[in-house]
Amino acid sequence: MQKILIVDDDDTIILVFRTHLTKAGYTVETAVDGVDAFAKIPAFKPDLILLDINMPRMSGFELAKRLKENPETKNIPIFIMTSLKQEANIKKGYDLGIEEYLTKPTNVAHLLLRVNKFFEKSRSC
Repeated sequence: MQKILIVDDDDTIILVFRTHLTKAGYTVETAVDGVDAFAKIPAFKPDLILLDINMPRMSGFELAKRLKENPETKNIPIFIMTSLKQEANIKKGYDLGIEEYLTKPTNVAHLLLRVNKFFEKSRSC
């Protein structure tokens, strides 16, 4: 069973995505910001991180940068989910090595489709 870490400071988003991803068969852990996520990643060992950008203490961009620079976490796939729609932010995300850049409000069905397709593709490689 694949493990997904949701990193977002919005309790409603965490609740909705956690509920739907769990029903879809994924093991889900949550973190309220980058610092919380960074502390949970070594023990949880996620197969995918769903990451907001605008968060207190450590932004999603900073967390993605730290993860991609660390040999132990650099291969963890990251989907950014954010309200930041500017091209510069999208480019920054992909330059950091993320797999997907989804804008909020993120449709739950669309998110599940992207996550399922991602895992199907990674299994076939």
